[in-house]
Amino acid sequence: MKIPIQLSFKLFNETTTVKTTVEDLHIGETMEMYQKVMIPLFGVENYENTILQLAQRIKEKRNRLLPKPTIIPITPIRITNKVVKKEESLSMKIYDFVDNLFKD
Repeated sequence: MKIPIQLSFKLFNETTTVKTTVEDLHIGETMEMYQKVMIPLFGVENYENTILQLAQRIKEKRNRLLPKPTIIPITPIRITNKVVKKEESLSMKIYDFVDNLFKD
């Protein structure tokens, strides 16, 4: 289904209207419609400079909001043939001692 879009810009008594139809509404299509209105009023160079300035402000704002990356040093892992035993609790050690005591 086609979606009709209309953008109107009124400056004093003059109204400029841009119409189009799209399958899906994306921000790019609306930005192109704004471009068709703004370039005749302000010129290509002013329009492009303004877009670049806005992009720079957005980039600076994002950089302030994003946390600085932390660098975690990577330590090499040594692989050995040793068997790693779980640390036994004190109660288990006492139980094993008493159990072995009565087995003899």
